[in-house]
Amino acid sequence: MKELSWTYLWLSFLVSSMGDWLYRLALPIIILQKSGSAYHAAATFGVSFIPWVLFSLIGGSLADHYAKKKILILGNLGAIGASLFLIFVLKSPHIDFSLLYLAVFILASVDPLIHPSFQSIIPEIVAQDKFAQANAVIQTIDNTLSIMGPLAGGTVVMILGGANVLWLDTFSFTVAVGILWLLPSSSATKSRKTIIRNLRFDIVKGVKYSFHQRVIFSGSMMFLLTNFALNMFEANFIFYMTKTLNYPLINATIAMSIGGIGSLIAGILGSQIVTRFRAGILLSSSTIMAGLSTLLLLLNTNYLYIGGILGLVSFFGTINVITYFTLRQRMVPKEMLGRVVAVTRMVSYASIPVGSWFGGLLLSYGQPMIVVIMIAGIVRTLAGVMAKFSPLGREK
Repeated sequence: MKELSWTYLWLSFLVSSMGDWLYRLALPIIILQKSGSAYHAAATFGVSFIPWVLFSLIGGSLADHYAKKKILILGNLGAIGASLFLIFVLKSPHIDFSLLYLAVFILASVDPLIHPSFQSIIPEIVAQDKFAQANAVIQTIDNTLSIMGPLAGGTVVMILGGANVLWLDTFSFTVAVGILWLLPSSSATKSRKTIIRNLRFDIVKGVKYSFHQRVIFSGSMMFLLTNFALNMFEANFIFYMTKTLNYPLINATIAMSIGGIGSLIAGILGSQIVTRFRAGILLSSSTIMAGLSTLLLLLNTNYLYIGGILGLVSFFGTINVITYFTLRQRMVPKEMLGRVVAVTRMVSYASIPVGSWFGGLLLSYGQPMIVVIMIAGIVRTLAGVMAKFSPLGREK
């Protein structure tokens, strides 16, 4: 039964991730086509991460005290409604950015509310000695889509148009609901107190526990810096390739797909690497190598070269994620895992809107992309060096 439940879980992740890839690719293309604004494209990307700061703790509390299956299903149902609202906003010939930011914010609010349930349900349906393997499977799915998604998504966007592609994203949420319905009903520890009282108490308890776990919390601080650096560049990638370097969209998507190969390789090898090396060494060294690899983007602007460097960056980044997720699942008790996932994700994601906005701001004020790349590479490298001398770097 556990193996079948795990199959349903990763299959639902696969389907919804396919829709997400289309959404993430189509949205900046639509904005750039209708407005030509790098600032709004980057700002929209940043807005999509603000809910992680606001709602992660609520999602963590829900995961630890309510049926995770129901949370996942309700979340995807909510995403269907939010996606329809976004489609309505983008149908207008001229984008109302206030409505666009609102629609993106609502749709993005689903993930922080259900992600802790997704992460914390894994230990319930997967044996402890399979945690690294399970995390590697999730990353392999995500990374395979990072190869296929840009090419397939770019083709679909060009054929159907960006706004029409968003209907496929809506459909993916619908299919995910059907798959999640097949999961067995789990027993949830429900308190007789009101939901609001439960949430307030659980949030405080989860925050205190997470802050006192020095290894886990120092890991989230490392990701705080790396996410700032990563999203300075990532939020402006389409603009850089199509506007700064004047490549057609197909070349930009080819570069993205080549970059995804590194993630795929890391996903395949991840479980073996994680079990053979100390977690602290892997986390600090992979962050440093990702930062140094980013700086290699300064040497050449050929789209194939850019794709190869992105592959290096994504390889080290994926090893980093698999290692940290496995460490967190191993160290944190199951009854606290949802809240710890929420707290650490909230902290690490807090810098994404700032990084996206800052990168777009630099470009809007005429700074060349080389400045954005240089800052991103240096910050990420320093994050790895700092992690090496933190409690995280000494973790076995």
